[in-house]
Amino acid sequence: MKFPMLPARVALAVVGAAILTAIGCTAIPWQPPPPISIAVATSLTGLSGAAGAESLFATKLYVDEVNRSGGVNGHPIELVLFDDTSNPEVGRDNVQTIADSPCVAVLGHLLSTVSLAAAPDYKVAGIPALTGTSSVDALTVDNPYYFRAQTPVSVQGRSTAEYLRHVFKTPVVYLFYSRDSFGQSFLQGFSEAYDNDQLITRGFDVGPDAPSDSVRAMVDAVAGGPEPGIIVIGTAVDNAPEVLKATRRRGIKAPVMALAGAGTEGFLRNLATEPEEKKQPGFFSNNLYAAMPVIFDGLGAAAQAFAAEYTRVSGSSPGWVGARAYDTARLMVEALRRAGIQNRPDTKQTDRERIRAELARIDSPRAAISGLTGRLYFDSNRNMPRPFRVGLFRRGRFITAPLQLVPVENLEVADLREEVEKGNIVSFGNRHYWLQRVVYTGIDINRVNRIDVKQGTFNIDFYLWMRFAGEDDTPARVEFPALLDRGAFDPTRPLRTRQEKDLSYRLYRIAGDFKASYDLHDYPFDAQQLLLRFQNMEQQRERITYVIDTIGLRLTGETDTIADDENPYAGLQLWRFIRLRYFVDAFATGSTLGQPSLSDSRVKTEFAAFNATVVLRRDFGIFIVKTLVPLFLLVLVVFATLFFPETLFRERINIPVTAILTSAVLLLTVSNQLGDVGYTVAIEKIFYAFFGLCLMTMMSGYGHEQLRQRGTGRLATVLDHTAKMLYAGTVCAVIIFFYRQYGLPQ
Repeated sequence: MKFPMLPARVALAVVGAAILTAIGCTAIPWQPPPPISIAVATSLTGLSGAAGAESLFATKLYVDEVNRSGGVNGHPIELVLFDDTSNPEVGRDNVQTIADSPCVAVLGHLLSTVSLAAAPDYKVAGIPALTGTSSVDALTVDNPYYFRAQTPVSVQGRSTAEYLRHVFKTPVVYLFYSRDSFGQSFLQGFSEAYDNDQLITRGFDVGPDAPSDSVRAMVDAVAGGPEPGIIVIGTAVDNAPEVLKATRRRGIKAPVMALAGAGTEGFLRNLATEPEEKKQPGFFSNNLYAAMPVIFDGLGAAAQAFAAEYTRVSGSSPGWVGARAYDTARLMVEALRRAGIQNRPDTKQTDRERIRAELARIDSPRAAISGLTGRLYFDSNRNMPRPFRVGLFRRGRFITAPLQLVPVENLEVADLREEVEKGNIVSFGNRHYWLQRVVYTGIDINRVNRIDVKQGTFNIDFYLWMRFAGEDDTPARVEFPALLDRGAFDPTRPLRTRQEKDLSYRLYRIAGDFKASYDLHDYPFDAQQLLLRFQNMEQQRERITYVIDTIGLRLTGETDTIADDENPYAGLQLWRFIRLRYFVDAFATGSTLGQPSLSDSRVKTEFAAFNATVVLRRDFGIFIVKTLVPLFLLVLVVFATLFFPETLFRERINIPVTAILTSAVLLLTVSNQLGDVGYTVAIEKIFYAFFGLCLMTMMSGYGHEQLRQRGTGRLATVLDHTAKMLYAGTVCAVIIFFYRQYGLPQ
């Protein structure tokens, strides 16, 4: 007679053992995975402190993203800061401290002089180092432990010379170079690519032992002769301002071409404090060009998102230093993932060697990782030669220059001889470049008239304008793929045309319905993006690119404060404007376009595209009043049935059933507003939770009645109390969840 009880006893023993095991486990303190330490060796103080702070901030921005998503193989990334104070000796002295620390790799240094000083010691200590800014050639020579996500300075010099030869038509160049490793490397590269009879070089000394009048004496010697066609400053960023100021103060108004450090907001801010600039804005920056690795007006969605987040968190806009720091952090983290390091004190040296080996394996497009400006990978010398962009200052803003040279990466895409004859490709020996026209593009919204979520459309009225070099209308021959009314836009019929100095101007007004792809997972707490996208299907991206017209547009912050009579979104009562963003894009096709040379190639043809995105958030306060208030009343009515006496047993069952049917009608009304949606939206989860509460209430009422009939009234009372607490707790949990997920309506 006792055998039937055996399973129950066994089950009880198993449950008891499980409880004891759980208690024992909780008694053992949980140890989080140890962090992976990376040294950030940069110039946080000294002459380049501002640029160092930018690189650090961008690095932290990416590392924080990685840590929020779980780190590297479960280990968080820890950044350990080492300030080299913009001083080579301090940078070299920090190496031993880094070697003795748990850091498995180094991000840095900012300055070429500091990197050069520290590089031999990193090699001796066996620590892999990665820089995104130091460009002096000698840095990576015979040093397998130093990697550079940057173009060597001699290549920058050569590319600058080739640009001046074609775009500026080989003017007489006065090259001011510093007599250090950086300046000598630039001079070597520039001289190799420029006509010697058109090149006049002048050197100046830098460093603590340099004469104080070295730069001034050099400029005075040039000022006494004929006006140069263009002045090129071949020196590091910390020396360039002194040369520029001395040149302009001596009355030389010729165009000036500098390197990357000159094309930043910080460079312009430093000039703004000078008395000449205060008296005459643009005194120093007029006719100032710079060869840059990154210019944000011509970048895509990822780079624009980075810039927006950087600006939101820091309060200032990032420059090329921040973009490079973000990409170098991405490279280093990817190497950590691939290396599979042990991250223990006894494996520190082995881990460092594994990371170095993985960085070295990122050596081809196939092994590349995606960066803000394209694919990131090293060449055989651990450098990363990247196409540079030439920019200039206009009205206090640094913008991409109207003409660019883009390397021809694959000769299969074009008939080289034919394209050279047409002037589309420029050749210098075995180096070939597409001549690319830059189109300054702006989109201003006049009115958003309607958003139809059910039909997946929106109606909008906006201006589109373009400014570009040349008189032909090829850059304006674009199409809007999502425009439903093809007659609403004719690229051959602009609203206004005119010639602005060296640029052609075209203005269009477009109004019509656009197809949209709405994401309704968070409905009615959702934010939607109205995408205005056009693409040029006649010219490849190498020949035409569209950039954000930062001068012509009124670019503001994340949210705009607009007067009601000027607000393009005032007619959308259920929506609130968040932001308007622009970014450059491309349309890629695997088609051979009828070219036999591409039939066996995997190369994709890309056409230039441009996007403007209007971000709107639904004002769900009105929706809650109209839809969720009736549902909340039903929640209270069903909750009240838990307090009914035994005599109202049928009502305890019937009322929840009626509430389910009523709420189902409400849910059907909501679903009809959305059209065909193949997933569960947020509002449906609320209804499903209510259906569950109704079912629980019905089961509670039925259980109460069964227990009462069996004479166990005490258990029936316990069941009622449990049901009440469970009901109230579930309602509170749902409210808290949605409040934390979406906040309150604004």
